[in-house]
Amino acid sequence: ETRLDLRRATPKPARAARRSRASSGSTSPAVELSGAEGDLFEALRAERKSIADEQGVPAYVVFHDATLREIATRRPGSTAALLDVPGIGAAKADRYGERILATVGRADPA
Repeated sequence: ETRLDLRRATPKPARAARRSRASSGSTSPAVELSGAEGDLFEALRAERKSIADEQGVPAYVVFHDATLREIATRRPGSTAALLDVPGIGAAKADRYGERILATVGRADPA
C-alpha cells in the first residue's frame, strides 16, 4: 500500500499584462517635445550615443531619455543648473557635464 496525497491547484490571480517595447513606443518620448526642444532632445541623444560608443556601454547607462527630455526642457546653462535635473548627480555632471552643456549651448536660440 502507498499513500498518495493530492492537492487542489488554486488559480493564480491574473497579472496585468506587461507592455512590450514595441507596443510601448519606447523610442518616442512620453511627452512630445516640439520645435526647439525636440531638436535639442535629438541633439542630446546624438551626443549621448557618441559618449556611449566611446565608452562601449549602452546609451541608457550614460543618461535615460527622461533625463534628456528634462535637459531639453530646462536648458541648463551651468553645472549647478545641470545638477538640478533629475537623473544627474555629481558623478555624471563631472563626467559628461561639459559635453552636455556644450550641446545645449549650440542649440540655444539666443
